[in-house]
Amino acid sequence: MECPFCKISPMRRVMAGDREIDRCLACGALWFDYGEIRELTEGRLAADAGEETPHDPPEGELGRMHRQATSLTCPRCGGRGGAIDFQMTGIPVFHCRDCNGYLAPRKSAAAISERFRFLREHGEEYARLGESLAKTMKRRMELAHGPAIRASGIPIPLPVVVPLADAGTEVRSFPVVTYLLIGLSIGVYLFAQIGGGPPALPGGLPGLPSGAGLSGVSIPASLVSLFLHAGIVPLGAGSLFLFVLGDNVEDRMGWLPFLLFYLLCGVLAGAAHVLWGKPGGYAALGSAGAVAGVLGAYLVFFPDVPIEMYGMGKVATVPTYLFACAWVAAAFLIGPGPFMDLFNPAPLSLSGSLAGFGTGVSGAALWRFWEGASTVPPLRADG
Repeated sequence: MECPFCKISPMRRVMAGDREIDRCLACGALWFDYGEIRELTEGRLAADAGEETPHDPPEGELGRMHRQATSLTCPRCGGRGGAIDFQMTGIPVFHCRDCNGYLAPRKSAAAISERFRFLREHGEEYARLGESLAKTMKRRMELAHGPAIRASGIPIPLPVVVPLADAGTEVRSFPVVTYLLIGLSIGVYLFAQIGGGPPALPGGLPGLPSGAGLSGVSIPASLVSLFLHAGIVPLGAGSLFLFVLGDNVEDRMGWLPFLLFYLLCGVLAGAAHVLWGKPGGYAALGSAGAVAGVLGAYLVFFPDVPIEMYGMGKVATVPTYLFACAWVAAAFLIGPGPFMDLFNPAPLSLSGSLAGFGTGVSGAALWRFWEGASTVPPLRADG
């Protein structure tokens, strides 16, 4: 098996416990088949950091390794993978999605070995300390607030989860639809502000009525609602989703399929809002369902790409699948209230947001299936 990094030396087998691990003798990279990386984390395989002392890779290493992964193939099965943050340690490794193997450069392997050695040696001590601190904090909170603490009494920072940047590969074509959608939404919002208020939907509706059924909502009203926003915060959040994630999805699908896909996600999200939203709830405006579909498609196409995100008062860099989990959790946990009303007076219902996200995931999965089917070479008869 040839080393994917240096390509000058075949990988040799070394014993770790009762397993044989593949190691490159030239650059020190390690290949772990499915389940074998436990030999490293549990201390049965010694990792050499070379001339450098093992430490966490510097900030930005995950993005650099993800770009490097575009030119690598799995040494075991030949499949494609990407760079991931190994078990949220901040240490990047390459992961093959086809055979679930891990490829760790020498520096990353040494950092993993050092990190888990510390956890093995001090795990019980920190567990006891954490339990003691938790009990002390609980007693203090009960003395200050009584035995019952309501979750609604805990202050929550800005109630949005948005992407700020991604470390994906450069797009191959100009994202004309993505920028057109952003520009159109901003233009409509500015026009509404000059006119003194948001324009009404076709039929005179102020928004898509929650739980009212499809009888009073037309397709034109659902389409127009995709470009209306009830405030600067939902406008900014939707624009960020499109700017950071939309260009990659458009580049993968092409401009016309992406446009139709965006409109379909928004219309189905609006339909779910009027069918299954809480009766008498908020009349929805904005493209929340459509951008949720863009997130769902990005998750399917680029599950391991690092995304810099803002959420609940913090900025962090996480893989796409964890960002999607954070967004879904926010959709479930952030409900109507005075604070939320201030930032988004016309939110899409939970059923609408999840319908848009589910449409995006399903549409992207079908697109990947079509891509795979279109690349299968036709069978040729011998002779």
